[in-house]
Amino acid sequence: MNGIPAVPFLLGISIVTFIAVSLDRLLRVKKNASEPPFVPMSVPYFGHMLGVIGEQANYYQKMGKKCGQKVFSLAMPGGRIYIVNSPDYISTIQKVPRVLSFWFIEASLTKNLGGISKKANDILLDNARGDKGNNSLVVDGMKATHAAMAGRHLGSLTLNAIQRANREVNEYAKPGQEVELWDWVQHIFSLAVSSSVYGPDNPYEDEKLERGLSTFSDYTPQFLSGLPPWLIIPKGYAAREALVSQFEKYFAEKSDSTGGSELVKARAKILREYGIPEPDIARFEVVNGFGILLNLLPSAFWTIHHIFSDPQLLEVIRQEAKEAGLLESPDGFPSSEEELDKLSNLPLLTSALKEAMRMHAAGAAARMVMEDHMLDGKYFLKRNSYVLIPNKAAHFDKSAWGNSADEFMANRFDKSSGEKIHPAAFRGFGGGVNLCPGRAFSIKLITSVVASLALRYDIQAGGKGKWDYPEHDESNITINLARPLKKTFVQFVRRAV
Repeated sequence: MNGIPAVPFLLGISIVTFIAVSLDRLLRVKKNASEPPFVPMSVPYFGHMLGVIGEQANYYQKMGKKCGQKVFSLAMPGGRIYIVNSPDYISTIQKVPRVLSFWFIEASLTKNLGGISKKANDILLDNARGDKGNNSLVVDGMKATHAAMAGRHLGSLTLNAIQRANREVNEYAKPGQEVELWDWVQHIFSLAVSSSVYGPDNPYEDEKLERGLSTFSDYTPQFLSGLPPWLIIPKGYAAREALVSQFEKYFAEKSDSTGGSELVKARAKILREYGIPEPDIARFEVVNGFGILLNLLPSAFWTIHHIFSDPQLLEVIRQEAKEAGLLESPDGFPSSEEELDKLSNLPLLTSALKEAMRMHAAGAAARMVMEDHMLDGKYFLKRNSYVLIPNKAAHFDKSAWGNSADEFMANRFDKSSGEKIHPAAFRGFGGGVNLCPGRAFSIKLITSVVASLALRYDIQAGGKGKWDYPEHDESNITINLARPLKKTFVQFVRRAV
């Protein structure tokens, strides 16, 4: 008989139809009419997921331009994510931190990222949703961190970091020697920050561990996948475990209580009070390194790059540093907690730092919808869905920043400039109850180092003598600022002060 046999053919059609219907039921998103508008996708079911995998946070901005909406939905297999690009809606989100929660996400991701034990994870997740009252390890830990980075504790921490930075600059800003600027910045600021936090037994004094934190963080998506990290990302796994080993030694020898800052003491104390096993305390602290170091480093790099590549801006910054009285301090660095007040008299330099953070934003802030919620009484947000706030979209929103949004304006954040800034448009330090507790520390450390460099050195571009733009490396999803993609070689030239 010619042709296809009827029974097998019909059976095949039935199987294919059954699979298609089953997949549709499994992957199709049941939409609520009040949800933010869904952006169509080019590939059924998987289009947006593939876009996010390929373009990361830039995909959200791309879809925002495509649909012309400030708040919109992206369908994912079996669920959705909500994208918020509007500073007005960001302000609304910040008012309901328990309904749209960052804390729950932080608690949920720590197990795979840090490799903590089941016992530690159970303690961490207990009341992470806030169903049993106001206390949980996540919330109480954040309160302890904020308290340890305020008042006299902040002054001591900041001064220790600045003094270490002074020593490192004197050692590594050698005239006539060409250095790679990003490598130089990582070394100076990593040691300044980590030594002030951990004291004499600072694990990051080992350069392999100093760089190992970035290596570990680069593999964050793979760690979060839940697959065996030792098998799929041996390099990232080895970097994490090397850090864990040194921090286990640090806490076993009581280095936190004998020489550590109030910050590390407070964090270890709250973990112990909640019953976290000692080996897990080391793993928590390794993950804490992300917040301590990884965003500060590119902030410092881009600030230095913008200022020293612009001779006119550099000269104004120098004059500002002189007028602040920093020439009277050893090497231009504050030498006492009282002298830290001089750094409050650097409005243009502080503004340039924040503008660098605005211009080089990357990544997205995430929130979990803890219960069905109407955002601003307009948009329905479904429980257990994610809300993402792309930093770059907020930082270049012309309704918030004006027509100069795409330009670097060093004085944009200087109050005397007359610029009016939407309170939720700048995402450099987060916002609301999730505002970075280390923001004052970071600002004072970076402005102190940059002011001293401006007073004491010219930093000249190597090679052809021209400052080239190093482009953005936005591959690391844990960092809210882009790292430089290309190398920037420079020479330090001493100035007559």
